[in-house]
Amino acid sequence: MTKKTIERRNFLKLVGTGIGSLLTMPYYSSALEYTSTVSRNRFKIGKPQWILHNDGTFDLIAGGIYLRNCRPTIDGQSIFVRNTFMGDSPKGKRIIYELDRGFVMLDLKINSGSISIGAELSGMSRAPYYFCPLGEAVVNGVKHFFRQGQGFGGPSGLYEFQKPTAAEFGNQPGEQAWSYDSYLTTGLISAQQDTLAIGTYEHHDFIQKSTLYNRPHRRGLSDRYPDVESILFETGFVTENIPLKDDFIKLPDIYIYFGNKPYETLQHLAWNISEQQQARKDTKTSYHWDSVNEFGPGFSHDKLTGLLTNLDTINPALMLDAILINDCYCTHGDWLDCNDQWPRGLEPAARDIFQRGYRAGIWVSPFMVSEESKLFKRHKNWLIRDLDGNPIPERTSSQARHYTLDGSHPDVQRYIEKVFRAYRKMGFTFYKTDFMDWGLRPSIGIDRYDKTKTSVQIFTDILNIIREEIGAGSFWITSQSPYAPMIGYVDAMCIANSKQDQWTAEGIGSMLQESYNTQYFNNVFWQNDLDVIPFDLENDGLNPTEKNSIANWVGIMGGVVSTSVKFSKLSEQELNTWRLLLPQERPQSATIPLWAGSKKCKVALRRYRSPKAWGLLILNDTDQTVTESFTFSEINEENNNWVYEWKLGESVSLGNLSQITVTLQKHESKLFYLANGKENPAEDLTMSGIRLKKAYRKQDS
Repeated sequence: MTKKTIERRNFLKLVGTGIGSLLTMPYYSSALEYTSTVSRNRFKIGKPQWILHNDGTFDLIAGGIYLRNCRPTIDGQSIFVRNTFMGDSPKGKRIIYELDRGFVMLDLKINSGSISIGAELSGMSRAPYYFCPLGEAVVNGVKHFFRQGQGFGGPSGLYEFQKPTAAEFGNQPGEQAWSYDSYLTTGLISAQQDTLAIGTYEHHDFIQKSTLYNRPHRRGLSDRYPDVESILFETGFVTENIPLKDDFIKLPDIYIYFGNKPYETLQHLAWNISEQQQARKDTKTSYHWDSVNEFGPGFSHDKLTGLLTNLDTINPALMLDAILINDCYCTHGDWLDCNDQWPRGLEPAARDIFQRGYRAGIWVSPFMVSEESKLFKRHKNWLIRDLDGNPIPERTSSQARHYTLDGSHPDVQRYIEKVFRAYRKMGFTFYKTDFMDWGLRPSIGIDRYDKTKTSVQIFTDILNIIREEIGAGSFWITSQSPYAPMIGYVDAMCIANSKQDQWTAEGIGSMLQESYNTQYFNNVFWQNDLDVIPFDLENDGLNPTEKNSIANWVGIMGGVVSTSVKFSKLSEQELNTWRLLLPQERPQSATIPLWAGSKKCKVALRRYRSPKAWGLLILNDTDQTVTESFTFSEINEENNNWVYEWKLGESVSLGNLSQITVTLQKHESKLFYLANGKENPAEDLTMSGIRLKKAYRKQDS
């Protein structure tokens, strides 16, 4: 639990003395003014303003964005206030609300480069389920909003507000109300691209959530015509009705940044979160092989031996850094009891991988328990149960039902500790955890061993155990996971659904949407993992153009690069493509220069240091042919570039240009090399900027 910074007796003393006095006019609490005439080509942070009113409400103004009549809410309702007191706080202004039962204190702060709102609750034996220090704010001056999904699969993206229609509903009421939740970060964006980025730095105790919603009204005899409709905003914490020690709780501050560019403002907030959470963003970029798609549950020690033997024969070497044994070796839950495919256990397999110069990787789902497992049959009291004491099925498949371990149970914690300690002793230094969201079930409606903690606090207890047991030097990648609590623990995060055999909304479409809209935190919180690259020609669900586009997209973004294909099946050309996706050792991201623009195609830009140049990828992920023009001053802030169409290993000069017009068929991409000088890209240059010859010399030495 976050340490309190004000003792309860002092809090009550402040209330009793009535700090300050009720204001008779709005009070402006502002810092540096935002200059509306700044160059739109340069990213700049401005300062919003807090405005306090004598009825206890407050406003937030940032350029043309205006959040009006904000007030605290508890469980979706405005608090009922007996008295309101206002005065100064160490960093701004303070409002104290006296309720029938307890007190709410808000600190509206002005920080260096941001503003923030902090909250303390006192005189309550239990926390609310959901508390918003800033609630029921009427939104003005906002055209788009950015919604960050809670984790794996999103949905994340930039959206416009829905507009009411004059539909005729008759006796069947139409659904005109909407509500969108956003986690970790939220963006409010004006027509001029001015942006409020909102989020908290601390994610180890509570889920932080923001919500945008409407309050629609209709008029006319047929209730047909839209009337005045308000768009509202709230931001706060899911506190899950936990009991409060000393009837007191201090919640983390929620920070608000104001910038003139949406993508950069969100990334600025992300960097500040990563610093506070001590994100693991300096580990070597992962370039690994995963058994998941090529072999599935049939992967075995014999097949691993065949893979390693084939890798020994490939020249020049592929420079993989890890070989991952995915889900194939045990009944879920009995993680240390290997099946017949691994007759000597996992330790000899880890040794075989290590002796070839790779990290040995292992997949495990620490909260998952199959009903076929010994653990399920022996320890049903370790599972999440309903209020009648019955284990709750988490997933039912043709193979078996699966259940979830209760992370608050001391015996469960000791078991997870034992499993990961054993893996580390076997020699595994690369870990992929899966189905992590199973361990973050809200505490309402279930029976846990420990009823005093939030789901996030229980979840992070397990994360601490895993990181402690695998060691600081081990690489940890996670899938199907919530984002916020994982910052500071994992090195890489799978961000999209693992369905890459079809170009559908649930498969490739999900990967592209999520990678495009979460690139702002790639190599900030962790390395984004876009899933394994489908190289094999036997995959009939994707054509060569689509496979090339996926490889280009994964390669240029600057996160994890992985594949599951058996390398012995690949042609020399396909092996060279894999080599040319080799990432930089030190994490380095592409930028998304036209993120909040109106272009149909997705654009990603990678900068190279020596010589100064850029890799530019333009991808048409729509189902139609698209022709679009792109001006370089909007992409890399250069008026002119020497432009080369680039196919990794060969290039064609297009001349010295200020813009380029591209026609792309559906799912097609084109890669370009932009340079200040008239010099083609080197034949061995990768999309990450590495020269392969230099990399091989370094490996040989």
